[in-house]
Amino acid sequence: MSPNSGEPATPRAADPRGSWRAVIDIGTNSVLLLVARWRGQDIEIALDQATITRLGKGVAATGVLAPESIARTLAVLKQYRATAAQYGATPLAVTTEGVRLASNRDEFLRPAAEVLGAPVRLLSGAEEAELSFRSVAQETGSAGPLRVLDIGGGSTELAVGEGEQLVSSVSHPIGAVRLHERFVAHDPPEPSEVAQIELAALDTFRRGQPLAAYPILTGLAGTVTTAAAMLRELPAYERDAVDATAFAYAQVRDLRDRAAQVTAAERCRLWPALDPARADVIVAGLTILVAAMQHCGATSLVVRDRGLRYALIERD
Repeated sequence: MSPNSGEPATPRAADPRGSWRAVIDIGTNSVLLLVARWRGQDIEIALDQATITRLGKGVAATGVLAPESIARTLAVLKQYRATAAQYGATPLAVTTEGVRLASNRDEFLRPAAEVLGAPVRLLSGAEEAELSFRSVAQETGSAGPLRVLDIGGGSTELAVGEGEQLVSSVSHPIGAVRLHERFVAHDPPEPSEVAQIELAALDTFRRGQPLAAYPILTGLAGTVTTAAAMLRELPAYERDAVDATAFAYAQVRDLRDRAAQVTAAERCRLWPALDPARADVIVAGLTILVAAMQHCGATSLVVRDRGLRYALIERD
Protein backbone atom coordinates (compact mmCIF):
# COMPACT_ATOMS: atom_id res chain seq x y z
CA MET A 1 0.00 0.00 0.00
CA SER A 2 1.36 3.35 0.07
CA PRO A 3 2.31 3.44 3.59
CA ASN A 4 1.44 0.18 4.93
CA SER A 5 3.60 1.76 7.52
CA GLY A 6 1.34 4.69 8.17
CA GLU A 7 2.32 7.54 5.87
CA PRO A 8 -0.41 8.68 3.43
CA ALA A 9 0.26 8.51 -0.28
CA THR A 10 -0.13 11.57 -2.48
CA PRO A 11 -3.60 11.32 -4.03
CA ARG A 12 -4.15 11.71 -7.73
CA ALA A 13 -6.88 13.92 -9.08
CA ALA A 14 -10.26 12.23 -9.38
CA ASP A 15 -10.96 10.97 -12.91
CA PRO A 16 -14.62 11.30 -13.90
CA ARG A 17 -14.09 8.84 -16.75
CA GLY A 18 -13.03 5.95 -14.54
CA SER A 19 -14.73 3.89 -11.87
CA TRP A 20 -12.58 4.13 -8.79
CA ARG A 21 -13.13 1.49 -6.06
CA ALA A 22 -12.54 2.14 -2.38
CA VAL A 23 -11.75 -0.49 0.25
CA ILE A 24 -11.26 0.11 3.97
CA ASP A 25 -9.44 -2.54 5.99
CA ILE A 26 -10.07 -2.04 9.71
CA GLY A 27 -7.32 -3.89 11.52
CA THR A 28 -6.33 -4.39 15.13
CA ASN A 29 -3.64 -1.72 14.85
CA SER A 30 -4.24 0.23 11.64
CA VAL A 31 -7.11 1.39 9.46
CA LEU A 32 -6.24 1.30 5.76
CA LEU A 33 -7.90 3.03 2.81
CA LEU A 34 -7.24 2.04 -0.79
CA VAL A 35 -8.77 3.85 -3.76
CA ALA A 36 -7.83 2.07 -6.97
CA ARG A 37 -9.07 0.53 -10.21
CA TRP A 38 -7.96 -2.11 -12.67
CA ARG A 39 -6.56 -1.11 -16.05
CA GLY A 40 -6.14 -4.35 -17.98
CA GLN A 41 -3.81 -6.51 -15.92
CA ASP A 42 -2.47 -3.61 -13.85
CA ILE A 43 -3.94 -1.96 -10.80
CA GLU A 44 -3.95 1.84 -10.83
CA ILE A 45 -3.69 3.41 -7.39
CA ALA A 46 -5.22 6.78 -6.65
CA LEU A 47 -4.70 6.67 -2.90
CA ASP A 48 -3.41 4.17 -0.38
CA GLN A 49 -3.01 5.30 3.20
CA ALA A 50 -2.93 4.01 6.75
CA THR A 51 -3.83 5.51 10.11
CA ILE A 52 -2.93 3.77 13.35
CA THR A 53 -5.90 3.83 15.75
CA ARG A 54 -5.16 0.62 17.68
CA LEU A 55 -8.81 -0.46 17.71
CA GLY A 56 -7.80 -3.79 19.26
CA LYS A 57 -5.77 -2.36 22.14
CA GLY A 58 -6.06 -4.79 25.06
CA VAL A 59 -8.75 -6.90 23.38
CA ALA A 60 -6.79 -10.16 23.56
CA ALA A 61 -6.63 -9.84 27.35
CA THR A 62 -10.00 -8.22 28.11
CA GLY A 63 -12.18 -9.55 25.31
CA VAL A 64 -13.65 -6.07 24.71
CA LEU A 65 -12.96 -3.08 22.52
CA ALA A 66 -12.21 0.03 24.59
CA PRO A 67 -14.52 3.04 24.09
CA GLU A 68 -11.61 5.35 23.31
CA SER A 69 -10.29 2.92 20.69
CA ILE A 70 -13.71 2.74 19.07
CA ALA A 71 -13.98 6.54 19.06
CA ARG A 72 -10.54 6.96 17.42
CA THR A 73 -11.43 4.47 14.72
CA LEU A 74 -14.87 5.93 13.98
CA ALA A 75 -13.29 9.37 13.50
CA VAL A 76 -10.91 7.93 10.90
CA LEU A 77 -13.74 6.08 9.13
CA LYS A 78 -15.63 9.37 8.81
CA GLN A 79 -12.58 10.94 7.19
CA TYR A 80 -12.08 7.96 4.89
CA ARG A 81 -15.70 8.03 3.69
CA ALA A 82 -15.31 11.69 2.75
CA THR A 83 -12.02 10.97 0.96
CA ALA A 84 -13.54 8.09 -1.03
CA ALA A 85 -16.45 10.32 -2.04
CA GLN A 86 -13.98 12.72 -3.66
CA TYR A 87 -13.22 9.91 -6.12
CA GLY A 88 -16.89 9.04 -6.60
CA ALA A 89 -16.42 5.80 -4.67
CA THR A 90 -18.50 4.21 -1.93
CA PRO A 91 -16.13 2.29 0.36
CA LEU A 92 -16.39 -1.43 1.01
CA ALA A 93 -15.24 -1.93 4.61
CA VAL A 94 -13.96 -5.11 6.21
CA THR A 95 -12.54 -5.87 9.64
CA THR A 96 -10.45 -8.64 11.12
CA GLU A 97 -9.03 -10.28 14.25
CA GLY A 98 -9.37 -7.45 16.77
CA VAL A 99 -13.11 -7.30 16.19
CA ARG A 100 -13.42 -11.09 15.93
CA LEU A 101 -12.05 -11.34 19.48
CA ALA A 102 -14.39 -8.73 20.99
CA SER A 103 -17.54 -9.70 22.84
CA ASN A 104 -18.78 -6.13 22.38
CA ARG A 105 -18.06 -6.01 18.65
CA ASP A 106 -21.55 -4.63 17.92
CA GLU A 107 -20.63 -1.50 19.90
CA PHE A 108 -18.21 -0.81 17.08
CA LEU A 109 -19.93 -2.40 14.09
CA ARG A 110 -23.24 -0.56 14.52
CA PRO A 111 -21.84 3.00 14.64
CA ALA A 112 -19.26 2.11 11.98
CA ALA A 113 -22.07 1.12 9.61
CA GLU A 114 -23.81 4.43 10.35
CA VAL A 115 -20.65 6.43 9.69
CA LEU A 116 -19.91 4.60 6.42
CA GLY A 117 -23.49 4.22 5.21
CA ALA A 118 -23.07 0.45 4.78
CA PRO A 119 -22.35 -2.58 7.01
CA VAL A 120 -18.77 -3.54 7.84
CA ARG A 121 -17.99 -7.11 6.82
CA LEU A 122 -16.33 -9.19 9.55
CA LEU A 123 -13.85 -11.49 7.82
CA SER A 124 -13.00 -14.95 9.09
CA GLY A 125 -9.36 -15.84 9.58
CA ALA A 126 -9.53 -18.10 6.51
CA GLU A 127 -10.93 -15.27 4.37
CA GLU A 128 -8.25 -12.91 5.64
CA ALA A 129 -5.47 -15.34 4.68
CA GLU A 130 -6.97 -16.04 1.24
CA LEU A 131 -7.36 -12.35 0.41
CA SER A 132 -3.80 -11.57 1.51
CA PHE A 133 -2.54 -14.34 -0.77
CA ARG A 134 -4.63 -13.16 -3.71
CA SER A 135 -3.38 -9.59 -3.34
CA VAL A 136 0.07 -10.80 -4.41
CA ALA A 137 -0.78 -13.81 -6.57
CA GLN A 138 -3.06 -11.85 -8.91
CA GLU A 139 -0.10 -9.68 -9.98
CA THR A 140 2.82 -12.12 -10.13
CA GLY A 141 1.93 -14.00 -13.30
CA SER A 142 4.09 -16.87 -12.05
CA ALA A 143 3.08 -20.51 -11.78
CA GLY A 144 5.73 -21.29 -9.17
CA PRO A 145 5.51 -21.68 -5.40
CA LEU A 146 4.34 -18.65 -3.43
CA ARG A 147 4.27 -18.18 0.33
CA VAL A 148 2.62 -15.03 1.66
CA LEU A 149 2.92 -13.74 5.23
CA ASP A 150 0.63 -10.98 6.57
CA ILE A 151 1.56 -9.84 10.10
CA GLY A 152 -1.27 -7.90 11.68
CA GLY A 153 -1.85 -6.43 15.09
CA GLY A 154 -3.97 -9.32 16.35
CA SER A 155 -3.26 -12.23 14.00
CA THR A 156 -0.77 -13.40 11.40
CA GLU A 157 -1.81 -15.12 8.20
CA LEU A 158 0.49 -17.53 6.36
CA ALA A 159 -0.71 -18.75 2.97
CA VAL A 160 0.92 -21.30 0.67
CA GLY A 161 0.15 -21.66 -3.01
CA GLU A 162 1.27 -22.39 -6.55
CA GLY A 163 0.87 -19.41 -8.85
CA GLU A 164 -2.63 -18.04 -8.26
CA GLN A 165 -3.86 -21.29 -6.71
CA LEU A 166 -4.07 -21.23 -2.92
CA VAL A 167 -3.08 -24.62 -1.50
CA SER A 168 -3.35 -24.00 2.25
CA SER A 169 -3.57 -21.13 4.69
CA VAL A 170 -3.80 -20.55 8.43
CA SER A 171 -4.69 -17.47 10.46
CA HIS A 172 -2.46 -17.73 13.52
CA PRO A 173 -3.53 -16.09 16.82
CA ILE A 174 -0.39 -13.99 17.11
CA GLY A 175 0.14 -10.37 16.11
CA ALA A 176 2.42 -7.45 16.86
CA VAL A 177 0.04 -5.74 19.32
CA ARG A 178 -1.13 -9.02 20.82
CA LEU A 179 2.32 -10.38 21.64
CA HIS A 180 3.67 -7.01 22.72
CA GLU A 181 0.86 -6.67 25.25
CA ARG A 182 1.30 -10.27 26.38
CA PHE A 183 5.05 -10.31 26.94
CA VAL A 184 6.59 -6.82 27.03
CA ALA A 185 6.68 -4.83 30.26
CA HIS A 186 9.87 -2.78 29.68
CA ASP A 187 11.13 -0.17 27.23
CA PRO A 188 13.38 -1.35 25.71
CA PRO A 189 12.20 -4.93 26.16
CA GLU A 190 14.28 -7.29 28.26
CA PRO A 191 16.11 -9.96 26.22
CA SER A 192 13.97 -12.57 27.98
CA GLU A 193 10.81 -10.82 26.77
CA VAL A 194 12.00 -10.85 23.16
CA ALA A 195 12.95 -14.51 23.53
CA GLN A 196 9.47 -15.31 24.86
CA ILE A 197 7.85 -13.63 21.85
CA GLU A 198 10.05 -15.57 19.44
CA LEU A 199 9.39 -18.87 21.19
CA ALA A 200 5.63 -18.27 21.30
CA ALA A 201 5.51 -17.30 17.62
CA LEU A 202 7.67 -20.20 16.47
CA ASP A 203 5.68 -22.68 18.55
CA THR A 204 2.41 -21.33 17.15
CA PHE A 205 3.61 -21.67 13.56
CA ARG A 206 5.00 -25.16 14.09
CA ARG A 207 1.93 -26.51 15.84
CA GLY A 208 -0.57 -24.80 13.56
CA GLN A 209 1.00 -25.21 10.12
CA PRO A 210 3.86 -27.68 9.56
CA LEU A 211 5.69 -26.81 6.33
CA ALA A 212 8.60 -28.05 4.27
CA ALA A 213 11.42 -25.57 3.81
CA TYR A 214 11.21 -23.07 0.94
CA PRO A 215 13.78 -20.28 0.50
CA ILE A 216 11.52 -17.32 -0.37
CA LEU A 217 8.86 -15.74 1.83
CA THR A 218 6.76 -12.82 0.58
CA GLY A 219 5.73 -10.43 3.36
CA LEU A 220 2.94 -7.85 3.53
CA ALA A 221 1.51 -5.25 5.89
CA GLY A 222 2.89 -2.64 8.26
CA THR A 223 5.52 -4.61 10.13
CA VAL A 224 7.12 -5.93 6.95
CA THR A 225 6.96 -2.73 4.91
CA THR A 226 8.24 -0.73 7.88
CA ALA A 227 11.11 -3.21 8.25
CA ALA A 228 12.03 -2.60 4.61
CA ALA A 229 11.99 1.17 5.11
CA MET A 230 14.16 0.80 8.21
CA LEU A 231 16.61 -1.52 6.46
CA ARG A 232 16.89 0.91 3.57
CA GLU A 233 17.34 3.78 6.07
CA LEU A 234 14.71 5.88 4.33
CA PRO A 235 14.09 9.35 5.78
CA ALA A 236 10.35 8.80 5.28
CA TYR A 237 8.20 5.97 4.01
CA GLU A 238 8.21 5.67 0.21
CA ARG A 239 6.07 2.99 -1.35
CA ASP A 240 8.13 2.71 -4.54
CA ALA A 241 11.35 2.44 -2.52
CA VAL A 242 9.94 -0.47 -0.50
CA ASP A 243 7.72 -2.52 -2.80
CA ALA A 244 9.43 -5.59 -4.33
CA THR A 245 12.63 -5.17 -2.32
CA ALA A 246 14.33 -8.28 -0.91
CA PHE A 247 16.37 -8.90 2.23
CA ALA A 248 18.29 -11.82 3.68
CA TYR A 249 17.21 -13.51 6.89
CA ALA A 250 20.38 -12.27 8.62
CA GLN A 251 19.45 -8.65 7.79
CA VAL A 252 15.97 -9.06 9.25
CA ARG A 253 17.22 -10.67 12.43
CA ASP A 254 19.94 -8.04 12.86
CA LEU A 255 17.33 -5.27 12.50
CA ARG A 256 15.16 -6.92 15.14
CA ASP A 257 18.11 -7.21 17.50
CA ARG A 258 19.12 -3.56 17.04
CA ALA A 259 15.55 -2.31 17.48
CA ALA A 260 15.17 -4.36 20.66
CA GLN A 261 18.19 -2.69 22.27
CA VAL A 262 16.76 0.85 22.26
CA THR A 263 13.62 2.56 23.52
CA ALA A 264 10.61 3.32 21.34
CA ALA A 265 11.60 7.00 21.25
CA GLU A 266 15.17 6.13 20.22
CA ARG A 267 13.86 3.88 17.43
CA CYS A 268 12.08 6.85 15.89
CA ARG A 269 15.29 8.87 15.97
CA LEU A 270 17.36 6.07 14.46
CA TRP A 271 14.78 5.13 11.82
CA PRO A 272 12.74 8.22 10.83
CA ALA A 273 10.51 6.16 8.51
CA LEU A 274 9.16 4.34 11.58
CA ASP A 275 5.72 5.69 12.52
CA PRO A 276 5.86 6.75 16.20
CA ALA A 277 2.50 5.05 16.72
CA ARG A 278 4.09 1.75 15.65
CA ALA A 279 7.38 2.17 17.50
CA ASP A 280 6.32 0.35 20.67
CA VAL A 281 5.10 -2.82 18.89
CA ILE A 282 7.66 -3.02 16.07
CA VAL A 283 9.98 -5.34 18.02
CA ALA A 284 7.17 -7.83 18.55
CA GLY A 285 6.25 -7.58 14.87
CA LEU A 286 9.85 -8.07 13.73
CA THR A 287 10.18 -11.04 16.05
CA ILE A 288 7.12 -12.67 14.49
CA LEU A 289 8.77 -12.06 11.11
CA VAL A 290 12.01 -13.67 12.29
CA ALA A 291 10.08 -16.69 13.61
CA ALA A 292 8.09 -17.02 10.37
CA MET A 293 11.25 -17.04 8.27
CA GLN A 294 12.73 -19.69 10.54
CA HIS A 295 9.58 -21.78 10.33
CA CYS A 296 9.42 -21.55 6.53
CA GLY A 297 13.14 -22.19 6.06
CA ALA A 298 13.24 -18.86 4.22
CA THR A 299 16.62 -17.30 3.52
CA SER A 300 15.08 -14.35 1.65
CA LEU A 301 12.20 -11.98 2.39
CA VAL A 302 10.45 -10.31 -0.55
CA VAL A 303 8.52 -7.23 0.57
CA ARG A 304 5.25 -6.29 -1.13
CA ASP A 305 3.31 -3.16 -0.31
CA ARG A 306 0.05 -5.05 -0.71
CA GLY A 307 -2.62 -6.57 1.51
CA LEU A 308 -6.13 -7.96 1.48
CA ARG A 309 -7.65 -4.63 0.40
CA TYR A 310 -5.99 -5.09 -3.01
CA ALA A 311 -7.81 -8.39 -3.55
CA LEU A 312 -11.14 -6.61 -2.85
CA ILE A 313 -10.76 -4.05 -5.67
CA GLU A 314 -13.27 -5.34 -8.19
CA ARG A 315 -12.57 -5.42 -11.90
CA ASP A 316 -15.00 -3.60 -14.22
